[in-house]
Amino acid sequence: MRYKTKDIGDEGVDIRVAVTEAWLKAECPELDMRPSDGGITLSGRLERAGDEYLLRGVLSGGLLTQCVRCLEPATLALDVPVTLTFAEHEEPWIEEEDEDTEEDVIYFSDGVIDVGPEIRDELLLALPMGPLCREDCAGICPTCGANRNLTPCDCAERPAGRVKFAVLAKVKL
Repeated sequence: MRYKTKDIGDEGVDIRVAVTEAWLKAECPELDMRPSDGGITLSGRLERAGDEYLLRGVLSGGLLTQCVRCLEPATLALDVPVTLTFAEHEEPWIEEEDEDTEEDVIYFSDGVIDVGPEIRDELLLALPMGPLCREDCAGICPTCGANRNLTPCDCAERPAGRVKFAVLAKVKL
């Protein structure tokens, strides 16, 4: 996921970076997801733009995870346009908030552009807060625990039986 600027040249270079399960686990250990069978790929072009380098591409594929409603497997489709600007920084630097610093520029040194951290960031930003197996997922019944996508349940229609905290209703304040 690293590219030497001397190899890019004036005409640019096509890139195709596959996101593997091992890379995903190493870069995002807290993420309980893995690439789908089709995988995840960043495809694009890295080219010189004056003193900077511009990456234009698409992060596409799918991630396998768990649905937040029914806990069944869910596949999240990815089709994220990516546009990044890289600029070389000659000396070691400390990232600080400075009004002269451009926020949309990613700095690199030693003539090597590493797109890995940017792929990770784009991937994490594309994830929904609550992944679903499908938009109309009915989820799990809180009473009987049945997956309501697979088994219809009438728990909500049944009259309430014994209330667990009925004794609290007798407490006077």
